[in-house]
Amino acid sequence: MNLLLSCPVCFGDPSSPMTQSAKWGVLFLLAVVVCVLAAIASVAVVWSRRARALDRREAGLEAFPAKRGRLGSAEVA
Repeated sequence: MNLLLSCPVCFGDPSSPMTQSAKWGVLFLLAVVVCVLAAIASVAVVWSRRARALDRREAGLEAFPAKRGRLGSAEVA
């Protein structure tokens, strides 16, 4: 565990304002990364649901190929 901690010479005084600001900066950047990854994951989930719904809709339309018109809508006689 000591390998992950910085030495006092590099890190400075743990209670100094500069050290506290550096800690908050690291936490802020970590929060930004987590938010971006969550946004990417949510887009993937939405695309997956849309693809599943499109597959279901296309499977339902293939049961009646004669009624299929432009853009998958029913033709009007």
